[in-house]
Amino acid sequence: MDVVLLPVALIAYVLAIWMANMMAAYRSDAARRWAGISFVVAWTAHLGAIAARAASAGRLPLANVAEYLLVFGWCVLSLHLFVWFRLKVHGAGLVLPPLAALSAFAAWALLPMVAAADPEKAAAGLLLFHTIVATLGMAILCLAFTMSVLYLLQDRALKSHKTLGLLERFPALEKCDQIGLHALVIGFLLLTVAIGTGIGVNAELGPAWSVGPKEIFPLLAWLVFAVTLSARTLLGYRGTRSAYLTIAGFALGVLTVLGMTL
Repeated sequence: MDVVLLPVALIAYVLAIWMANMMAAYRSDAARRWAGISFVVAWTAHLGAIAARAASAGRLPLANVAEYLLVFGWCVLSLHLFVWFRLKVHGAGLVLPPLAALSAFAAWALLPMVAAADPEKAAAGLLLFHTIVATLGMAILCLAFTMSVLYLLQDRALKSHKTLGLLERFPALEKCDQIGLHALVIGFLLLTVAIGTGIGVNAELGPAWSVGPKEIFPLLAWLVFAVTLSARTLLGYRGTRSAYLTIAGFALGVLTVLGMTL
């Protein structure tokens, strides 16, 4: 069933992203409504694909990189629906849904190729908790990344004294900064817990520490986020410098996903 529902979700993603761009370009209320509807359809079909995968595997689908991407993409879209409907940040529709769709597409491509996981090992308490926390943390850091991108785009347009065009549909710089900061703090805390539990998982399965991309990149990302938050708190760094550091930290977090296959 997940093989059927994921393509449905991807079609809804494409339509929603197209409508979001039309809304931004032409200030169309009709496009905004259809984008919202399409996002909800994509979210529902994506959730259905996760449920179908869980039912067929007999566990929470977080045992390999394909399943991680499947759940991660849905979490990103869930955050987008929150900022779209609750916070009215419609500009996020140009960044968050494409990232969620890319994750869903990668999961769809990889799922047929992954080996079956041991249900007992995949459902182990600490490992499952670690994977859930890591997935939620990265999804929330994805929101911090999005707000940083929107901030930099607006800041550059304002400094160049050019017509904002599409950017005038984005939230104010202060709002981007505040939403990004809140997401960064929560994401950083979850990343900290994920790294700590990851060491515990390694201790259960073998050596407490091993050197590899899956271990190195999260630590590097954690250091970048720690520097970012320290600079904001102690040195008063805000705006572009904080945005660039947040983007760099998120990029390192993305490399962690690639490290899962190495």
